[in-house]
Amino acid sequence: MTMNNIGKQLIKLPSIHPEFFQKYRSFADDVWQKGVLSAKEKEIIAVSVTTVTKCSYCTDFHSKKAKRIGVTTKELVEGVIIATSIETGTALIPTISTNIFQTLGVESQEELLNVLFPDQYINLHDLLILPFVDSVGVLPTKLVILISYAVAHALRSNEYVEKLQTVASKYNVSEIELGEASLIAAALRAGSTVRHLADVLDVVDGERSSTV
Repeated sequence: MTMNNIGKQLIKLPSIHPEFFQKYRSFADDVWQKGVLSAKEKEIIAVSVTTVTKCSYCTDFHSKKAKRIGVTTKELVEGVIIATSIETGTALIPTISTNIFQTLGVESQEELLNVLFPDQYINLHDLLILPFVDSVGVLPTKLVILISYAVAHALRSNEYVEKLQTVASKYNVSEIELGEASLIAAALRAGSTVRHLADVLDVVDGERSSTV
């Protein structure tokens, strides 16, 4: 379906089942409207997380919202590359010892990556370490950590969540800020599930049409 058609299906939800839809809507509204993170920070985190929740409708919605409040394309791209780093590392966890994620890029990490992936080592090393060093891009280090933490939650990676909690304490990222990042991840996972109701409703509508 097109984005427009998805939207048309989703706006039917309050009338179909108002009580249960309101439970989701109230939670989501609290995530986006309350808390200590700025609207800009939340939208950069949100766009980054939608790339791993694979919800194109969520990506469309939050990318447009981000642009409206002044987020630059460069900031969005950097956030998505950070999400790429976390997803790459998560995919490799079954291959490498989880101990690799307990420290901050020390020699043992470099040695193990070099042994396991000698042909890809240099660029893989740079990609995996990206979120855990002082930011060299346009995003501040605190936001890099919060993006990484939200993405780790969205991917259900305990290894990365634990590592990022350690990193956060070193860069004075508060538990409240981390909590909000995890709530953003939860809201987007919920949103991606709700978005699929558009597919359900589209099928139902098609069945109704075929019986008329």
